[in-house]
Amino acid sequence: MTDQEAQIRKLKHALEHWKEIVLLGKKVFIWDKQWHPTALVGGSTILFTFLWLLDPSILTVVSVFGLVLTVCDYMIPTIASSFFKPEKWTSRKEQEFEELCTSIVLYKAKIELAWGRYYRMKNTNRKMYFGLTIVFLSLLAYIGCSFNNLFIAYVLVTLLMLFPGMEHKGMIRRCSEQIHNFVTELLRQGKSKLPEKKD
Repeated sequence: MTDQEAQIRKLKHALEHWKEIVLLGKKVFIWDKQWHPTALVGGSTILFTFLWLLDPSILTVVSVFGLVLTVCDYMIPTIASSFFKPEKWTSRKEQEFEELCTSIVLYKAKIELAWGRYYRMKNTNRKMYFGLTIVFLSLLAYIGCSFNNLFIAYVLVTLLMLFPGMEHKGMIRRCSEQIHNFVTELLRQGKSKLPEKKD
């Protein structure tokens, strides 16, 4: 068994009591219905509006979030077992569940690979590594000074919630292709405007 297969099996085991709910959640996050992205944005907006109105401390937010997760982890599998009978679990659902767990493990591997590639740049291309790091951190510092923390959190959470649907619909790929083409065209125009060296 490969390491990837072991991770998939471990994830499937961890989500065993949640599998019906996970499949329902998957449909929402990949925008199975036309109203799903609106529901995701609406849910995120309602949550952050409550946080803005109540203005709790960060410790309170983390504590309440942890409490909600703990209660859900205890209650939902018990409630779900009474709604979703084991005999209704079909081979098609099992295949969907397997594909979802595989996708999660593959995305985790991609993130780890990208992080490892970026970190290796410190040894292979130090100027690029430090340049990118300084620019990225300076941009984050500027955004942090320019916008409210709660608004930044709202934008990040909403984008994270919309990301699976955008990926599933091919929007991320199209956007990255357009950015790549734009940067390539800029570099090509920049090179063509450079004066030719005289012999």
